[in-house]
Amino acid sequence: MRLIAASWVAPWAAFCLAFTGTASAQLSGAGDDPDALARELEAADTQADGSVPDPWEGFNRKMFAFNDGLDRKIMTPTAKAYRAVTHKKQRKGFRNFLANLRTPVIFVNDLLQGEPKRAGETLGRFFINSTIGFGGMGDPAERMGIAQHSEDFGQTLAVWGVDSGPYMVLPFLGPSTMRDGFGAGVDLTLDPGFWIATDTARYLQWSKAGAGVITSREPLIEPLDGIRADSLDFYASIRSFYLQSRKREINNGRTTYEDLPDIGDFEEFDELE
Repeated sequence: MRLIAASWVAPWAAFCLAFTGTASAQLSGAGDDPDALARELEAADTQADGSVPDPWEGFNRKMFAFNDGLDRKIMTPTAKAYRAVTHKKQRKGFRNFLANLRTPVIFVNDLLQGEPKRAGETLGRFFINSTIGFGGMGDPAERMGIAQHSEDFGQTLAVWGVDSGPYMVLPFLGPSTMRDGFGAGVDLTLDPGFWIATDTARYLQWSKAGAGVITSREPLIEPLDGIRADSLDFYASIRSFYLQSRKREINNGRTTYEDLPDIGDFEEFDELE
């Protein structure tokens, strides 16, 4: 019964995706590891990040409220329903499977960023997980020490020295910057499925996107509810988290001296281990 219900959720989620964005998509350009994103949210430092300008804040706040309303009314209930009809291991398997499908995009961006070692790891993960990992449902590559990472064309542009441009919140799609918004469009064309122009391929692409939205949103139910309840300004908190998260992704987790926290903040980082 659970598997039947889960198979119904994916196409319906694709319909939802056509009309609404999700908090998970709003928070991470990668989104390949929602569990890690959930842990990051729980330990998030949502203090203001002034490194990226927000000259369109009035418009952005309206779009954020619009997206947040749709998230509350459509995506959160859908994510809760998905959780109710699936087992935790099934949900993890679905997330692994969808992350594996995105490997070609990550691989191309690894190469464009001049990271041959990471590109090799990406390719290795794909072949291992696609074979002995039952088509990507399992993640034996992780157990072999080949860690998952995420790359997108927005990160590639940043590596090439392109400035982020102003912060903006897109209707349905959520937080972004001028650079990341353009990069997201390029990433769509890097997906091999984009170039298969058949009705079946288009349905599968929408179903994959919709399923990705739901499987990514489900682990974030409690962390986002916590930030929403505790934050004096939910918009500012999400903006800060998004910008800091993107900075870490662009640096591939490497922290510069300028980014080191004050000594009093070190205890917060223990929660990330």
